[in-house]
Amino acid sequence: MRLWKFITGYVMIRVEGLSLEKFLNIAAQSGITVYDVQRVSYTVLRAVISAHGYRKIRRIVPEKYRITAEKKAGVPFGFIRLSGRKVLLIGLACLCVAVFVASFFVWDVRVTGIEKREAIALTKEMQSLGVFVGAFKGGVDIKEIETRLMVEHDEFAWANLRFKGVVAEIEVVLAEPPPEMVDETRPCDIVATKDALIESIMALKGRAAVAKGQTVREGDVLISGFIWDEGLTRILVAARGEVIGSVWYKAQVSAPMFNETRVPTGRTQTQRVIAIGADTAAVDAGCEFEEYDTEVIDEYDVVGLFLPVKVITLKHSEVKLRLEPADLQKLMVDLEERAFYDAQGLVPDNAEVVGHETVSEEKDGNLVVAVYVQTRENIGKVVYLEE
Repeated sequence: MRLWKFITGYVMIRVEGLSLEKFLNIAAQSGITVYDVQRVSYTVLRAVISAHGYRKIRRIVPEKYRITAEKKAGVPFGFIRLSGRKVLLIGLACLCVAVFVASFFVWDVRVTGIEKREAIALTKEMQSLGVFVGAFKGGVDIKEIETRLMVEHDEFAWANLRFKGVVAEIEVVLAEPPPEMVDETRPCDIVATKDALIESIMALKGRAAVAKGQTVREGDVLISGFIWDEGLTRILVAARGEVIGSVWYKAQVSAPMFNETRVPTGRTQTQRVIAIGADTAAVDAGCEFEEYDTEVIDEYDVVGLFLPVKVITLKHSEVKLRLEPADLQKLMVDLEERAFYDAQGLVPDNAEVVGHETVSEEKDGNLVVAVYVQTRENIGKVVYLEE
């Protein structure tokens, strides 16, 4: 009902006179619907009627009633106000055409399911397959692209391409890697996969190259498959064993030590805009305030030809910015929790978390918190030797 009122136009009227009930009876007998009636006083009432009803009732009611239009709203009155602004009407028409044409093209490409670096590489690869910003959606063969992704990427268990509006979304599910198969017939070393402090080493075959309490770097030999003593024959074996190391993972976050508070000044300004899809065009002048908050106080849906159209009334409230010291104790706890969560995300699934440490500092008006998570994990991997 509200939408229909907006499309056909309505008038908020003020009626002054005696025997206001008789005025309402005259309107009803003439087929004019009067709603939202409010009795202001014995001789004054306010009501809402359609634009057609307003023109009709002014002709038929006696002169003893004084009818004043307090507000005219709706599409017909909007077009009357805009009729003298031909440039704006032309701009709105061009905007509608541009939005309609733009809906046939890709304006963003998003990849989910893999790490950011791999997602960037896959986005570049999609360009060669015809999926890029500005590509015509009708020229994209979705099935063919999905098939090529599966054929060319053994690490993908599943890949799906779909369009959501003007966004091309590529969803990827990674395949579980097969367990590492070790060739028992080939000589090899066990080397460190990361920097660590050795906590224990058990060499089942080969010779231990490090000892408990020693610090090693990524790539250092932990258990050697090359066995040789002076005066004895050189022996190459497939080293086997387990090396447990203590590893630290670091994550760091920061936040301002002062909070920006927005204090209302009490000054406000309203503005109407027309929204067509995600685009808007202002009907009234822009906000004159330097800093302000905006809220929607009213909106009407209008049935468009191919996109939803709304007329939105915005309320801009002026604010002054004020810096206030943050609660450092609460901020410290919040940052430590966030950093600890991020650091845990770096820990492998098979690692055991045994502790953590927190380091904080003030830097350029920010509180910087770093959390170091300590783990115990197997840090060895097989590297084959050249015979």
